[in-house]
Amino acid sequence: MSSTTKNILILLACIVAGFFILKIVVGAAVWALGLAVPVLVVGGILYVLYLTVGRKALGGGGRRTLP
Repeated sequence: MSSTTKNILILLACIVAGFFILKIVVGAAVWALGLAVPVLVVGGILYVLYLTVGRKALGGGGRRTLP
């Protein structure tokens, strides 16, 4: 096999491998965004509810100190 043919086959193998790696990386990014967006939306809604109810509701009372 000549060196030109070998180089062409290596180039084609690199292109195919790069395509598969790109598909895997893009798929992982889409999966991560698909998971992160609903979590962020629910977190934002819960934070707004927390601010609406008031921060003292979770505190349990006033400023009592030990004697």
